Amino acid sequence: MSKKKVINIQQLIQQHFWFRYLPETTYKTYLMIGHLHNQKIRGEEASKKLLTSNFNIEHEIGPLREEKENVLKKLGQKYPTNRLEDIQLLLTYKLIKVAKDENENLVYLYNIPVPKPEEVLNLDEEERTTLENIRFEFKHQNAFNALLTLILNSNGNLLTTLDHIHTTTKIKHADIREILDYLVKEGSIKVKADKNVKELRKSDKVYIAINKEVFEQKRFVIG
Repeated sequence: MSKKKVINIQQLIQQHFWFRYLPETTYKTYLMIGHLHNQKIRGEEASKKLLTSNFNIEHEIGPLREEKENVLKKLGQKYPTNRLEDIQLLLTYKLIKVAKDENENLVYLYNIPVPKPEEVLNLDEEERTTLENIRFEFKHQNAFNALLTLILNSNGNLLTTLDHIHTTTKIKHADIREILDYLVKEGSIKVKADKNVKELRKSDKVYIAINKEVFEQKRFVIG
């Protein structure tokens, strides 16, 4: 007898980077819907629990709240102020659907498979690029940290080779090229070399310098 595959919804939401588009209360509403379904709570009781839930906003405050509001506004949505608006946003995002159970009770169910944002949202080219950049940084998070630490430990000016960076940080040579090229395009660093960053060989000398103004805006403030 084959085992039933377990779907980790929270992991899928994270992998698809839905957190960029989900307000904190909307995500908690999403989890509540799953909880009610698992507990087999239906009908009026489920509606009451869902619509009267008060979720504390623990993380999305100040600049984070403002950024989320701007992202939603760009999508033609508004920041939700109650559970009904949270549910409507989840329906718009096609993360949930309305169905009927065996007793004809209306229920909210997760859409499986969980869609990716770019599959269901009307993202313009700028937002698609932003989403791809977020994915790139997430994928190479450890490599970013190691490389930036190396540059900062050299007071923001580093004369080196790809091989030296690889030996020091254990980052793959191909990833070093990709990350350097990304940071150059972002404006956080400047690179001087005899050839294009993506064409650098292991032994090619390269001078890396932090562009402080952009670096502090995109990365973090240098003390």
